[in-house]
Amino acid sequence: MTLLNTESIIPEPIKSSPTRRTKGERTRERILDATIEVLAQKGIKGTTHRAIALEADLQLSLTTYYFKDIQELIQQAFKHNSEKILSRSDNVLEQAFSLLNATDKTSLRKSTVKATICQQLTEMTTAYLLDHIENQAKSLAVEQLLFTEIQVSPVLRELAQLHEQAQLLPFEHICKFFNKVDPELDAKLMRTIFTQLKYSLLAKQQSHEKNVEEVKLTTNKIISWVIGVK
Repeated sequence: MTLLNTESIIPEPIKSSPTRRTKGERTRERILDATIEVLAQKGIKGTTHRAIALEADLQLSLTTYYFKDIQELIQQAFKHNSEKILSRSDNVLEQAFSLLNATDKTSLRKSTVKATICQQLTEMTTAYLLDHIENQAKSLAVEQLLFTEIQVSPVLRELAQLHEQAQLLPFEHICKFFNKVDPELDAKLMRTIFTQLKYSLLAKQQSHEKNVEEVKLTTNKIISWVIGVK
């Protein structure tokens, strides 16, 4: 399926609005959330207006009223899912930046300080990854689906690229604290490893204890490498 609608697809973090949303806005988001659920369960071919209306517990006429074109609806659901993923990552990244900014730059060269920071970043990242794997599995599955569809859809390819860039940027900022030469390369390696780890554990569906062990070991290893902890 090729999605041809070229409406703006740049993902932006979800921001809370001081004003109450209208009924139409709530209904539209309900439809998008239901579409994400259906995409996770049935893939693109199984995502129809009828399946979405059933998932959202809404009349079929409402889904077609807000999104007459199923291709546009699927595209907007991918964008909505991207926004939610980026929004959820804000807290852990904010904690990481606060930790690093509060540390004297000179002391970042000390091995003992590096080891302490490595441990703290490992704990933060492990908690985030485990939450994503165990509590946001459908959202993660739809993210993975997005990257499998880029070969057949230029629009989804653009969204996937923007999603990846938005995820890479904070990693680059973190890596710059320890690598002034090529932090972009470190950031790409970190994101790739963490992303593949999430997809791998999602497929394994193993126990929480095994997830914790694998995530913590992998996370500690990559962060130690980036920071320079021996």
